Amino acid sequence: MFKDIPFKEVIAMSMMLSILKDKIRYAKEPDNPMLISLWLSAEECHQNIEHAKINRQSRYQEQFYLLLEAFVDELNPVHWRCICLDNIYKPICSLQRIAKNEQEHTQIKQLLHELSLTSQYFKYSLQQ
Repeated sequence: MFKDIPFKEVIAMSMMLSILKDKIRYAKEPDNPMLISLWLSAEECHQNIEHAKINRQSRYQEQFYLLLEAFVDELNPVHWRCICLDNIYKPICSLQRIAKNEQEHTQIKQLLHELSLTSQYFKYSLQQ
């Protein structure tokens, strides 16, 4: 799986991804919206190393839920929550791109439904 990539680089990539996820989830750099694009790009590179569709599906779902969690966390600044909500379509689009059967399309519809309900519930907390 990682035979052409030095072990230290795989560990460094994993650590970088973990740090980026933490910064996004807890809005540790709320004035740096590029963190989300950097994280999604780094995850894509990591996925290309692994070459596994099932792994890509779970990773896109994890991305969706991390952004959703950051959005609903009322301790995060409002503008950061909006940035997370603005970017939540990216993992959904990635899931749609690799979906091959009805079950996978149904899972995407469930994610969209969950997003719709959640955003309706929390939309009033976004008003300052």
